[in-house]
Amino acid sequence: MSMSQSANNESSQIDLRPQKIGNWINDLPRGSIGKTSELIYKALLQINRQEMKAAERFRVLESLRESVHYVTENMSSHLNGTSYPLPEKIVQIANACHSIYNNMTQGYYRVFDEIKDQNILFVDKSMLNTSIHRSINYLLRSLLLIYKTFSAFHHDYWEQLHKLYRYAEDNRLTKNSVTDDLQANKQKTTIRDEYIHGLLLYLSEPYHLRPGEIEEVNKHLKQWHHLVALKKISDASELTANKNLIIVELDQNNPPSTLGKSPLISDLQNCRILDTSKLLEQLNKQITDRIEQKKPANSKPEIGLIRINLLRRLLESWGQTKKRRFPRNNLVEKVNITIGLHQTHKQLLYEKHIKHLNTNKDIYSGFYTKPEFEAIDVEDVNKKDSDVWSTVYAWTNTDVTNVDTASPSQKKITDFRVKQENWTLLNESAAGFCVMSIEKQSNKIQVGEIISLQRKNSSQRIIGLVRWIKAYGDCGIQIGGMMMAPSAISVSVSLANTDKQDKVVDRCLLLPLMPMLNQPESILTFSRQYKHGDVLELTHPDKKTSSIELNKLIADNGIVSQFLFTQIEKTIYGDDADDIDELADSFNDIWQSI
Repeated sequence: MSMSQSANNESSQIDLRPQKIGNWINDLPRGSIGKTSELIYKALLQINRQEMKAAERFRVLESLRESVHYVTENMSSHLNGTSYPLPEKIVQIANACHSIYNNMTQGYYRVFDEIKDQNILFVDKSMLNTSIHRSINYLLRSLLLIYKTFSAFHHDYWEQLHKLYRYAEDNRLTKNSVTDDLQANKQKTTIRDEYIHGLLLYLSEPYHLRPGEIEEVNKHLKQWHHLVALKKISDASELTANKNLIIVELDQNNPPSTLGKSPLISDLQNCRILDTSKLLEQLNKQITDRIEQKKPANSKPEIGLIRINLLRRLLESWGQTKKRRFPRNNLVEKVNITIGLHQTHKQLLYEKHIKHLNTNKDIYSGFYTKPEFEAIDVEDVNKKDSDVWSTVYAWTNTDVTNVDTASPSQKKITDFRVKQENWTLLNESAAGFCVMSIEKQSNKIQVGEIISLQRKNSSQRIIGLVRWIKAYGDCGIQIGGMMMAPSAISVSVSLANTDKQDKVVDRCLLLPLMPMLNQPESILTFSRQYKHGDVLELTHPDKKTSSIELNKLIADNGIVSQFLFTQIEKTIYGDDADDIDELADSFNDIWQSI
């Protein structure tokens, strides 16, 4: 049952008089977050529906803030480490938390709305200033929750934010500070700080980040408010000099955007330029200092240091330096998708096996092909160096004639393949693609994950990286992907010169040389499994093994690492190779065999 349904089923009015509301708050069952959240939600519904003076409404909301903070922080903690699709319980918790934030926003906004038209000389400026500040703050909390749950906008958030800021600017309230007693250090911020916080958070491209990264950026933004300026436009000529200017239109329900992406601006009086030049200079300095292992300027020990690769991405987003290198073609085409390095590795191996069995290889496509499986006798499923390509047995060079059928330990085991999802390809270019599914996904997805894509009339499986995620409809999803390679080959790797009993075998993908994109051969591994200089034993699907040395880490996003490598000349064949003296094929031969 949803929280709103529960509220309708059980109507319990509370006494909002000062002494009574204080006693009610003290009697909240804090040992039960769910029950306390429900009671607070009902109280907020009553406060927002009940007619009362602005001062009374403000007083009640202020008295509830600590309890609201307590329950929403506990509810939000359930979102940590989540990936899409969110479990149903997490979705319900997020919706309940979002409803509480929205009701707090609505309450403070009503206080503002009821006194904004009064003579500014006779208004309680402290209450007015605090109401605007609190409204913006709870709006930003709602937006943060939307970003972390990959949701799309369904309300007039930006219209409310712009309206609140514009009123504060017109009445010279933007620089008045408000103390937040809920922060550990009772931090003071201004209306301007909170507004800029929301603009920067959106411009950090939160749908391109994982929930933990969004939270990390949100915490560090408090250090950078003073480095950003909002400027009025005095002359239209200011807009012609730079198409990358970040524009905020205060009379629209739109987020900030670059001038090149904005429609024709009709009213310059309601337009502001967000100047991030000082912030970008500071971030560049922090990156340089960190690389040189110096203490970064303006570091906050109580918050900690933001990771360098995340700093670089923020620098790119806030500097608006990203440019689409290739035009995109709009399409509506069914494609086959796998998510994750592990599943992509297994699917590539399975498709290679099917190709090997298919006599007409030129027209092979595994798309929509219903796999057929059978059980076979396995000699020893517990063997340490058993096949790494599947959960049970090797697809090639498997000789079952030597198995002792009389042994009582023999088992019949069925080998199941990777479950694939059918998506719709919306657009593509030489550097990326966008896919959509309106069905509920069974695979967990997060930004930075490997994604493979197979088109209906192709036997190749494109390898990409998830760049952004956004919910679509009730259970659908859209994904933006970065193209990494038009194909790949599944291999396994282990550290060379390791005792057999200590050897750990990992699934990896070899990406081919692409001269047109100036991209050399590389290998994808799970994050932080290996480091520069490691010598690895690499096993190919045909059981041949080669030695490679990792000589450069191209990227590591916390999920996968991409290395450049050099091949060590000596090549060793597996124990079951037919011809020990045969020279090993080079990597170029492998790519030609794909």
